[in-house]
Amino acid sequence: FLGVPLTLWLQSRLVMRMGEFINHVSVAEAMGSMYGKRIQIITAVSSMLARVGYMAIQFQIIARVIVMLFRIDSEVATIIATSIVIFYSAFGGIKSVTFTDVLQFFTFGTVLPVLALVIWRSLKDPSEAVIALSSNPIFDFRQVFSWNSKSLSALGMFVYCAIPTMQPELFQRIAMTKDVRQARRVLTYSAGGLLLVYLISWWIGMLVLADNPGLARTEIVPYMVSTYTSPGILGLLGAGIIAMAMSTADSSLNAMSVMFSNDFVKPLTGQKAGSVMHARAFSVVAGSFALFLALYQKDLLKLVLLSVSFYMPIFAIPFLMAVLGFRTSKKAVLLGMVAGGLTVVLCKVFFPTANAVVWGMVANHAMLLGTHYFLGEPGGWLKIDPNSPLGLERAARREAWKKRKEALKNFNLYAHLNQLLPSTEGYYTLFGVYALLATFIGLFTIGRAEIEAYEGIYTGISNTMLWVTSAFITYPIWPPLLKSKRFITFFWPLGTAAILLFTGTLLVIISHFNAVQVFVLVANFLLMTLFLRWPTAVVLALLSVSSAALLFVQHTAQALPWEAIGPLQLRFLYSVLIFTGLLLAFFAYQEGYKRLINKNVALQHRDKDRQASLIQVSAEKQA
Repeated sequence: FLGVPLTLWLQSRLVMRMGEFINHVSVAEAMGSMYGKRIQIITAVSSMLARVGYMAIQFQIIARVIVMLFRIDSEVATIIATSIVIFYSAFGGIKSVTFTDVLQFFTFGTVLPVLALVIWRSLKDPSEAVIALSSNPIFDFRQVFSWNSKSLSALGMFVYCAIPTMQPELFQRIAMTKDVRQARRVLTYSAGGLLLVYLISWWIGMLVLADNPGLARTEIVPYMVSTYTSPGILGLLGAGIIAMAMSTADSSLNAMSVMFSNDFVKPLTGQKAGSVMHARAFSVVAGSFALFLALYQKDLLKLVLLSVSFYMPIFAIPFLMAVLGFRTSKKAVLLGMVAGGLTVVLCKVFFPTANAVVWGMVANHAMLLGTHYFLGEPGGWLKIDPNSPLGLERAARREAWKKRKEALKNFNLYAHLNQLLPSTEGYYTLFGVYALLATFIGLFTIGRAEIEAYEGIYTGISNTMLWVTSAFITYPIWPPLLKSKRFITFFWPLGTAAILLFTGTLLVIISHFNAVQVFVLVANFLLMTLFLRWPTAVVLALLSVSSAALLFVQHTAQALPWEAIGPLQLRFLYSVLIFTGLLLAFFAYQEGYKRLINKNVALQHRDKDRQASLIQVSAEKQA
């Protein structure tokens, strides 16, 4: 499922090419604007069939949660879930559906961390999760990434999930945006948010596996409910899962209803606009079909593959080619759709274990290009308009790369480091005082056993850092020869990295990843990003941390004590979270400062223009 956030990120790249489609109501209407009503109707039908299967999946999920919460019959729960979603989507409209999706996402996003924390606290020894990760054979890379049927099946699912298919409800969201740039930002943020949700979900699975590795697939959720959830947590969990499933189901149902009214009834009847009554009536009919499918098919994975079999092999290829700038005739698109659909049917009949969706898309693509080039159909690859959003973005990207190449070609290390020096001498003294306190407080917090075990490293740190920190404290009274720019230009970044990161990493290692030492190291890195520009800080951090680890291994002939991380993982995550918050605050300050500077420059230019205008008016009056 890493492919799912990946496909959102890929769609964020493609959306810059969709300026001509953003004013359409649906993907079927966008296809119809290029290839006519027949292609529009086929796209609408394939999209509606796919969404029916996808809705059935959500109805099953809602029903299973209702069964867990209220202990009622599964079929009754499915009917209740379907009725709620149909009523809400039919009378709520796209605006209320979209706003509610935001609230439902926050509900689900709040429940996941709470559940993870509850399971974590219920473990007798939290390091069991780390042990399970390192010892369980299902996490062995040699087994996961090998040429066997399971790995190939997972690879096929990854390809399927990563293909940017532009689902109907996603196209609706893009059409609601202000412009393609806003759509790109939204999709990029969504990819990151979805990856975070998956990471938390996988962490929950890891914790359950560590607690009870013998569970069957069907027993996992009931075990979580019976073991980890109190009535309050159970209610939150049920509400979160139902909210997210409803969010997906009502979005799909709304998109289907719009396509039925706008892209099926309207082209067939010749109406100028789609009817709201048609859309509402179809919501009831489509929801009923999804209910029947949910009651008939209980395997969620089969439902997923069944639903996309009607959509991706038929619609995805011609639309993606159009977004990329390829145009052809109606005949080529129609033959490609037929080839994709027939390939899926043949695969399901004669090769049931094959990934019919992927092979259907391959057949569609081959037929589309083959028909276009062998039959000499009109069209081909379009040239990008230089004034289009994509053309302007490409020009800006080329200009940015040109500047980077010039900066790299003309890079001068001494000039770059010279720009990083503090503006006043007092900064050196203040930094030296801080470094002295931080280093010796860190040394005092090391336990007696660790001092005796690593006496050489401990003594080396105390002696060396005393000299370096004293040098910074006394910088204002240095003799002129040592105060020369060439010496301090190199001593400032190297000394800062040595005190804050090299020494900090050694203290973390010899303290066996003590939480206080880890937090101090994280804070020191943030301080370096304040004193130095972040690219320089990152390079120095990598060099300092790797050098400290290498020194420890070479000096002690011991491996790094990774086993000590396990029980302290949660506190380490707290440190990372605090660091991230402070870093975001720092970047927000920088952005605000830049905006103030830009505004000040703009006001200065405006004032100069006004003065020039007044001088010109005064000169004209005197003349």
